[in-house]
Amino acid sequence: MKQIGVFFTTRPAWTADSHLPGGDFPPQDFYEKVAEAIARWPFLSEPQARRMVRAYGTRIAMILGDAHTLDDLGPRLTGDLTGAELRYLVEQEWAETADDVLWRRTKLGLTASADERIAINQFIVSLGAR
Repeated sequence: MKQIGVFFTTRPAWTADSHLPGGDFPPQDFYEKVAEAIARWPFLSEPQARRMVRAYGTRIAMILGDAHTLDDLGPRLTGDLTGAELRYLVEQEWAETADDVLWRRTKLGLTASADERIAINQFIVSLGAR
C-alpha cells in the first residue's frame, strides 16, 4: 500500500485490530467457545461444535438460537449441515448454490453425495419462495 498509496486517497490502517463477523474473541479462547456451545446446545457433537465455532464464532447463536434438539434445526442435508445453518448461509452470507455452501463456506463438499447436492439446491430454492 505504501508504494501504490501515492495514487489513491488512503485512509489510516484499520484491519490489524478488526475482526471478522463472529471472531470477536482471542484465538486462545477457541476451545472455551466450543465448550460453551456444547453447554448451551448439548445436542451438538464435539466435532460439530468445533466446526461451527471455527466457521461462525460467536455468530453460532444466530444459527442455533433457542434450539433444544438437533431436530429443531431442520433437516440434515449432508454431514452435520442442517437447514438452520443453510438458512443462515443464504440469509447472512449470501450463499446461492450448493457448491457455494459445500466448497466456499464449509468444505463439506468433500463428502457430500450428488443427491445431497441436489437436496441442498432444492432447499436453497425453497428459501427464495418465502
